[in-house]
Amino acid sequence: MSTIKVERDEMSALLKKTETAEGTLNTALAGFSSSADGGIASDKIALIVRIALESAQMASNAAHGVCEVSRQAIESQFLTEEEIMESLDNFTDEAFAK
Repeated sequence: MSTIKVERDEMSALLKKTETAEGTLNTALAGFSSSADGGIASDKIALIVRIALESAQMASNAAHGVCEVSRQAIESQFLTEEEIMESLDNFTDEAFAK
């Protein structure tokens, strides 16, 4: 059986780098316009730009989601057994109370 050791500070620093990159990407995306003046090809250029921007935004959102899940996993790893049981009890109470 293998053991995985996670250093909270190191993982937090790694996640911070990713979150900073994601924030920079969002700032850059906010500065782009999805319209373009390319004469006869304007509609095609605008479509390509819009698709590229939407794809970049989806990638940014995915990075944000992965960081959030990772951060929650790191925090949860350090919970005590009592905290884990309380969390599970809260989940079952909410899900099966009806």
